[in-house]
Amino acid sequence: MAGIKTPSNLLILFTRFSFFPIHPTQFMEEKMKRSILIVIVLIMALSLTLAACGGKSAPATKAPAPAATKAAEPAAKEGGVLRMLTWEGYAPEELVKKFTDETGVKVEISYIGDNNELIAKMAATKGSGFDLVSPTLNYVSNSQKEYGIYQPIDLSKVDQKLFTPAHLKSILDNSQFEGKPYALPFVWGTTAMIINTEKAPGAGKSYLDLCDPKYKDRVSYRAKYDTLYMFAYALGLDPAEAVKDEDQYREVMNKVKDKLIECKPIVRTYWDSRQQMEELMTTEEVWVATSWDAAAWSLGLKDPKFKYVVPKEGAVGWFDTFAISAGAENIDAAYKWINFMMQPENAAVIVNNTGYQTASEGSAAMASPEMAKLVAESLPPEKLASINWYFPLPSYATDIQADVEEALKAAQ
Repeated sequence: MAGIKTPSNLLILFTRFSFFPIHPTQFMEEKMKRSILIVIVLIMALSLTLAACGGKSAPATKAPAPAATKAAEPAAKEGGVLRMLTWEGYAPEELVKKFTDETGVKVEISYIGDNNELIAKMAATKGSGFDLVSPTLNYVSNSQKEYGIYQPIDLSKVDQKLFTPAHLKSILDNSQFEGKPYALPFVWGTTAMIINTEKAPGAGKSYLDLCDPKYKDRVSYRAKYDTLYMFAYALGLDPAEAVKDEDQYREVMNKVKDKLIECKPIVRTYWDSRQQMEELMTTEEVWVATSWDAAAWSLGLKDPKFKYVVPKEGAVGWFDTFAISAGAENIDAAYKWINFMMQPENAAVIVNNTGYQTASEGSAAMASPEMAKLVAESLPPEKLASINWYFPLPSYATDIQADVEEALKAAQ
């Protein structure tokens, strides 16, 4: 790994190896559709009830108070309000203030906990109420097909040179519906393993280490699709290829289910949130776990015994995007924010605050030396090249996965 631990060389690493020649447009599972529809109905019912009472609903946004703008020429100030629906950490207060100072645009932010919530909020009003949102790539095309909640990207408003070319091309290609792109790349990350190197030295060579009896009661992972993929790869199976045929995918997932049930006595608990995983690791209840890269790096900055490790099977990867709401009222401000956030010095704030990487050309070079070192150690070129990006899922595949997850939780 010599020669890739400095910020400047890290830029070369990311621009050269951060690509994914796949088509990760994940179809919505039927169970997810039902939950979204229920939430939509509840949202609409609440709105009607409040209207009948002559009142207004409480604001859903968690908007930081905009800082007073600096004096500037009126022509330089666009004004108005930009309404965003995004993830915690994707719109830091310091960048919101800077953006408002530069443009005169105030920013109101609503936060989401998962993509189901994002889609439900957007679908309830056909996107009205928000200008800019950050769906995970897997959900963009199919949610547009199902609910018509986005509008095509207008590339004439995008400063394309700010983006890593490979990321820009891939997201434009893989967010298409009826021949038009509906998303731009923003933040990406991976999921692999976190190891307490003092308690479990040498662990993390394979995902099957999560089944090693010597770590009994010291293991944790999510009972979710990413873990299913990890174990499929560890068993020498190819879920991305098998998913093209329903019977083959069921066969692969049944093998994964059998292995996970076999390993269940080793597992202390299944974690559901980043906070829960971090608590399990820091209290040393758990020594070996699956983890999102940023969570592991965050713990590693606090205590170097915690390492983010990508085993021989490769990490699994995801990409969050920018999408313009179909009901956007301040479209120009949305594109101004996108171009603003892709400026390397601004994107670097996201990198340093969250640990996630961005599609901004040059932002990796501006990462803090400590973060740059952790990223370079965990994701050298060969590990970046081996990332298993989320693959397209037909509805039968999501049903199969849901059945495996339920069977795993129910197993004694």
